[in-house]
Amino acid sequence: MKTFNTASARNLRRQIGTLQAWLPSLIFIPIVCTVFSVAFWDEVAGALHVWTRNAAFNHCFLVLPLVLAILWTRRNIVIALRPDPAPGALVLLPLLSAIWVAAALLDVLEVQQLLVLALFETLLLAVLGWQTFRALLAPLLFLFFLVPFGAFLLPILQQITASFVVAGLHLFEIPVFADGVLIEIPAGNFEIAEACAGLRFLIASIVFGCFFAIVMFKSRWRAVAFIGLSAIVPVFANGIRALGIFVFAEFEGAASAAVADHVLYGWIFFTLVILALTLIGMPFADRHHYTPVQSAVPIARSGSRIYAIMAVGLLLTAVGPAYLAIVERTPSELPAVGRTSPQDSAWVREPIEPAAWRPRMEGPEGEAPADREIIETYRDGTALVTQFVAMYRLPARGSGLTKSLKTIADLDTWRVVETWTAPVAIDGMAISVDMAWITRRERRRLVWYFYVVDDRATASTFEAKLLQVRTALAGGDHYGEFIAISTESNDGAAAAATLTRFLKTMGPLQGVRPFRIK
Repeated sequence: MKTFNTASARNLRRQIGTLQAWLPSLIFIPIVCTVFSVAFWDEVAGALHVWTRNAAFNHCFLVLPLVLAILWTRRNIVIALRPDPAPGALVLLPLLSAIWVAAALLDVLEVQQLLVLALFETLLLAVLGWQTFRALLAPLLFLFFLVPFGAFLLPILQQITASFVVAGLHLFEIPVFADGVLIEIPAGNFEIAEACAGLRFLIASIVFGCFFAIVMFKSRWRAVAFIGLSAIVPVFANGIRALGIFVFAEFEGAASAAVADHVLYGWIFFTLVILALTLIGMPFADRHHYTPVQSAVPIARSGSRIYAIMAVGLLLTAVGPAYLAIVERTPSELPAVGRTSPQDSAWVREPIEPAAWRPRMEGPEGEAPADREIIETYRDGTALVTQFVAMYRLPARGSGLTKSLKTIADLDTWRVVETWTAPVAIDGMAISVDMAWITRRERRRLVWYFYVVDDRATASTFEAKLLQVRTALAGGDHYGEFIAISTESNDGAAAAATLTRFLKTMGPLQGVRPFRIK
């Protein structure tokens, strides 16, 4: 009885010691989650928006439950370890925060979200210490699946699927004509659309593969091989699924009969793929490979030291959002006319309604993004030029200058025939300009359009974003413009000459230089 009581008391003291050692960290985690949700709300809200609106990322709602499941499989490790803070990790926070500021000003949301998670995990490293962080590395890295990342793979997956289908149709000796993702067979015309590219299956399969590898494998090579298999199999399987639709359509003689429920069939097919991956992985699983850590357990540090590291870490993390809040203060009023007022030239503003053309500017959720829009028509003899200018206050995170959805004309009225980018020589300088021919019935218009930020002109959206970053670093009040000019003509050379002459003598390029960051 005495031995039993002694063992029970020793076990109770061990449990109390474990709880005391982990208590500051357990308090810290909900605090830092709350602070991050407030400081980085744009990233959090952006992720939630994609999770709910894009079927390819619905699986993100399962990431946190899966992380908890992984932690439960490693509970013996967690109990055996003690947080041993590593304050040296705090030096990484200013660097990560600076990169986050740049990503925010460039409006690259996926990179912002990845950096927010990196900041969060760096804080955990500083509080938990290297040994504990290393022991929990797998579930902590799994958190990065919270970021809806991978949409850039869509064109690649579409092309892979199309190539697989064409090769399969040749194998079945079915006549086929392919132009990119557009495929024609005797049964009808098909398109490998984004929904058919298999992105949702690929990402969900990789998430499953990583979870299975973490829980079931001890060998790193087995884990890496299984994760690689989970990335290859769904791409191959989606190609087979798409090919099956084409073959079925050919045998049925009607394309509509084959594609009626292809999305539902895709999920059934994906379920079979996951089942197949599980059956492949189970024979190689290392069951019950998590055992309590036998190495020396770090001595629990005082709660006051841990709390001090937490406070310093949160302050360093808040530097980035605080800096953006300062530089994004509302600037002074925009110039009354910007670069649109006529200079001393032969061009005279026409007191008539502008031509039935204007670029279409829409911000997030259909909001009008521009602080001011101006559209006017000018005449020089028989030449008529319509000019559109959208003005934006800078610096601003997610500025509508580069974030808004732009089309060079209302596509319900106009049809875009051709687009390209070319330099335009203005007073010995080469200005990069986007160009397009648009038509409406018998009418034909040449449109030139570009950005101007702080007297720097460029047709590149990315270069315009870089210029916006520079305005944030320089401080003060700035503004940027999206400028489009057009003239109606059936003669390309004459239209280009008219627009060039207009840019030389009118306001849009007064004092403007080509894009160049010194």
